[in-house]
Amino acid sequence: MNSADRSACTPAVSFQSVFGPLNLDSATPLATGGDRHIFQHPHSPALLVKVMDMRARAIYLEARPFKRWYKQYQRESAYRVYLNEISEYVTTTTRPSGVWQVPMARIVGVAQTSLGLGLVVEKITDEAGNMAPTVTDLAMKGLLDDALKAQLDAFFDDLADAHVVVHDMSTSNIAVGLNADGKKGLYLIDGFGVLPLIPLYAWSKRLNRRRLQRKYAELRESLARRMREAGV
Repeated sequence: MNSADRSACTPAVSFQSVFGPLNLDSATPLATGGDRHIFQHPHSPALLVKVMDMRARAIYLEARPFKRWYKQYQRESAYRVYLNEISEYVTTTTRPSGVWQVPMARIVGVAQTSLGLGLVVEKITDEAGNMAPTVTDLAMKGLLDDALKAQLDAFFDDLADAHVVVHDMSTSNIAVGLNADGKKGLYLIDGFGVLPLIPLYAWSKRLNRRRLQRKYAELRESLARRMREAGV
């Protein structure tokens, strides 16, 4: 192989630059969820890194002694949520559901970071490349119009068709923007994966569809109430 061939095979991005170790000590989170901080990936504008907030998790478990007791026997500890999300992503994206592309932010893998193990995921963006707004963000700005409501209807139909199990049904977990391919749409960015010890909704697509429909109706009512209270 000559030098030209070698240079053509050299990757533009190294393994270490994507999967670490990544130094996030001086980085500011783009967003913070219930138990995780979301950072811009330091070497790739198309990726985000989700890192566990161990302090928030400790406070949560402190008020739940039974859950704290049995979680001490889980080998993966706080990172069980990563396994749940990866499992759901793999299961739904390989299932022949008829959906062209499951409306979820893609999971790339896990990375070593200075703040612990991080989950590397696709960044859903606005036109300027910033983090895309969520449905909640748009609703609170009075931008939940008929077109977006129709998109939401189709979005939940697609989730049901793909048999995606969602444990945290919230409009804050639905981003409205562009994926890494530049495709516009609604994308589930968090809250998916099987949590119960008896995974009924993972076993039954029909039961999962009914649950999604019920939770979606509750979500619409809750969002409408929040908008009224905010005077939107």
